[in-house]
Amino acid sequence: MPEEMDYVYEVYREKSFLTAAKKLFVTQPALSSAIKKAEEKIGAVLFDRSTVPVQLTDAGKVYIQAIE
Repeated sequence: MPEEMDYVYEVYREKSFLTAAKKLFVTQPALSSAIKKAEEKIGAVLFDRSTVPVQLTDAGKVYIQAIE
């Protein structure tokens, strides 16, 4: 599984960029940047960042299903 998939999956599991970053031993800005790149690659936003905890968008749900 490519690194960005690991990152997306960990944010999905933790429902938090900060907590996921800590578990992945990366900084939160580095994690956010990697996820932004993944979103640009597929042309869709994966997370609704306006909610606490963060939620998957419809595209994010499809992405996670593909990973699983």
